[in-house]
Amino acid sequence: MVYGTLSRLKWVGGLEDCKIVIRHRGAPDNKKTIAGKKVTEVKKSYFYYKGRGSKEVCIPLHRVLEVRLEGKVIWKRSEK
Repeated sequence: MVYGTLSRLKWVGGLEDCKIVIRHRGAPDNKKTIAGKKVTEVKKSYFYYKGRGSKEVCIPLHRVLEVRLEGKVIWKRSEK
């Protein structure tokens, strides 16, 4: 589960260095990558990150496609 992966990175270390790929309508390939160092909070159903102008943006976890750490995929949404 993506919550477990992000939570572990937050508390054990690595969140600052990870990349989170989300589904984002209108972006190239409908994907957007968020740097882990921008994440401010991780909850059971969503995470917050600092967007443009330091505005906090809420992303539901069901939109997360994969989490990468040091270029390796450590979590990926299963394909149906």
